[in-house]
Amino acid sequence: MQQELVQNVLVRCGYDQPTPAQKHAVPAALSGNDVMVAAQTGSGKTAAFLIPLIAETLIAGAHELEEGPIRPTAVVLAPTRELCQQITLEARKLCFRTLARAVAIYGGADALPQLKALAEGAEIVICTPGRLEDFLERGVISMTNVRYLVLDEADRMLDMGFEPQIRSIIEGHSMPESGGEEGRQTMMFSATFPREMQDLALDFLDPTYLWIGVGKVGEACENVVQRFQDASTTDLDGKFEMLVEAVKEVEVKSDGDDKYAKTLVFANSKTTVDAVCWRLSDARVRSMQIHGGLSQAARDRALADFRNGRVNVLVATDVAARGLDLPGVDHVVNYELPHNAEDYTHRIGRTGRIGNTGISTSLVGSWEPALKEIIRSIQEMKTVEIPEWLEYKALGGGSARSAGRGRGAYGYADRYNQRRSDNEDDGRFNPGYSRRGQGGYRQRFSNEGGRQRFSNEGRGRSPPRKGNRQRGEDLPPWARGLPPRQRMR
Repeated sequence: MQQELVQNVLVRCGYDQPTPAQKHAVPAALSGNDVMVAAQTGSGKTAAFLIPLIAETLIAGAHELEEGPIRPTAVVLAPTRELCQQITLEARKLCFRTLARAVAIYGGADALPQLKALAEGAEIVICTPGRLEDFLERGVISMTNVRYLVLDEADRMLDMGFEPQIRSIIEGHSMPESGGEEGRQTMMFSATFPREMQDLALDFLDPTYLWIGVGKVGEACENVVQRFQDASTTDLDGKFEMLVEAVKEVEVKSDGDDKYAKTLVFANSKTTVDAVCWRLSDARVRSMQIHGGLSQAARDRALADFRNGRVNVLVATDVAARGLDLPGVDHVVNYELPHNAEDYTHRIGRTGRIGNTGISTSLVGSWEPALKEIIRSIQEMKTVEIPEWLEYKALGGGSARSAGRGRGAYGYADRYNQRRSDNEDDGRFNPGYSRRGQGGYRQRFSNEGGRQRFSNEGRGRSPPRKGNRQRGEDLPPWARGLPPRQRMR
């Protein structure tokens, strides 16, 4: 490595002691092999691919400015704009006082400043797939000289539907093939690599690639204390009070005037994020929100205010859960649990990063479809004690308060299914309307003695008219208790 890069790594970035991911990935990448790295969130994966990438770029040398499209040496693909900005910031620190130049390209922002930056020359381009494909079609960038390709948060990009754009960039714009002396070197990094994503990723890697797994793939960092609170028996006001209490009870680690710890609150929808942020501000808690519905300027301002300490709480959707390094986050709160265990891992991984400790608090509602999967992933860690009420709820029981009464989130469904299995054989079960007493609201058919008769005891109603009507035994079990007019619906 060049002395300037070593100085930037050790002094300006403070990487005096490599993390396990960096210890194994950097030498493997410097050897020229394709690598696939799966490591726990917060394990320093960004530096693990930037250091060898910049080292090889400096060896290749800077490109002279010439007329025509820009021909970068290295391309880094990331799923979100914020992650592009973060990687670019770290790359510029490592490129300080060297000939390498890094430029960020992402959608949701004005293209003119990005075009001006490219016109000044760029050896390293860090981009989202959509904006890069747009620039390729315009003829602004060429992939012919690319020697290093990095897919950061690779599973997330494929899961978000970027596979067609990625294939178009790699296979449809004259990018060199993977492997060989004249081919490109490909590196893939993420905290999770499901089996289907691994199979799909083989299309982009040389068959002789190296697999590097640090820790358990898809597992949260052990430095995070995971806590759960039962919010299934309260309303929205009560759940918000639980959120405020959770924000206030974590001690502030800094010596400043902040009353609350640096907290990241996650919700599943933009509407919920806006509502929670507004109510927190009304409760005199300095907070801002970030989600995909905001402009890029508003998202940048929210992240800057949170990093600089102007606000203590950042309310976000999963846009902030993947890859973003928000320094000093003491507490992560899941106001709503995510829809899968992988997003849960990425959420709580925003704290407890690079050897630090953190706390995560999850408010468990009455209906959590991914709870069983999340509990299973936590149990595999064998270092987190799961409350008994949470295990009961994950197995299909009710809330902590209703566990002894057999009621709660799943009580109605259990009673419905049991009632149906008990009654559907004799044709009396009908989920479409209620009945009072034995006679019921409406007239019913019943079978007694092998002969069908009309039952309406004590009602004083006349038997049904004779005509072309379906007999009870000819109907499916679910329709035998319905009045004739409702059978056709």
